Amino acid sequence: MAYVTDNELGPGGADRVSSGWRRELESFLSGASLLIHDGMYTRTEAAKRSGWGHSSATEAVALAVAAGVRQLILFHHDPDHEDEQVDGLLAEARAEAAKGLAVDAAREGWTLAL
Repeated sequence: MAYVTDNELGPGGADRVSSGWRRELESFLSGASLLIHDGMYTRTEAAKRSGWGHSSATEAVALAVAAGVRQLILFHHDPDHEDEQVDGLLAEARAEAAKGLAVDAAREGWTLAL
């Protein structure tokens, strides 16, 4: 299991990390059965908020697929999003997910048995 919070997968923080950071992160996550990852934004929001330190749900999916993760839980939802917006992020992420990758979104009161 890997728990990755406040992580910007887009280009916003690229000038502050090594050029191989993405490959290193994928390698680190390789073999994890479960990835709990920041999925705060839509693609559009992530582009507008580059450098804010958060990822889009679809960027989290791409990372999970590249690392060979089997289950992705999106969390760290934008507090300005209503439930319907979080549901939309989840639907978009599931549509992007490769076969074999289960995607869900954290929600209040939900527990996950490990």
